[in-house]
Amino acid sequence: MHTKRRRNYAGNFFRLLAASMFTLILFSCQNIHKSPDGAVVAFIVAAEQRDMTKAWNILSPELQAYYNGLGEKMRKSGRGALENEIARIQKFRSVKKDYTIQVDSTDAKTVNLITIGGPTHRVETVDIDGDYKIKDEVSLRNLFSAITAVQGKPDGY
Repeated sequence: MHTKRRRNYAGNFFRLLAASMFTLILFSCQNIHKSPDGAVVAFIVAAEQRDMTKAWNILSPELQAYYNGLGEKMRKSGRGALENEIARIQKFRSVKKDYTIQVDSTDAKTVNLITIGGPTHRVETVDIDGDYKIKDEVSLRNLFSAITAVQGKPDGY
């Protein structure tokens, strides 16, 4: 009789544990690009990790076309042109002590990166089928300006 109860308790424990793990996995896999500030944060993380596939997927079609145009001039892919720009960043600013990220109060698709003791950098995003992307070249330049602490010399772009 006691053995049966122990098995039931153990079985219930493992079912509960499995359900908890599944819930954690489900919530951790949510798409961060569902909000403008989420897209900006995802791009910053991708740039810091030098993950060009993730970074490329957070650019709007307009911005991807811009980089493809740059790439054609240098006989590289658009991703190569973006990778070259990100590679020039030798040191990133720390989000904890150098800047803050806030959604603009007047335009929900605009994210402000406010450097402490410095300017505010506006990054516009665009909603494409429920995913937010970095809108254009000006927005990406502003984003790079906000997160770059030390930049190397340009390499042909």
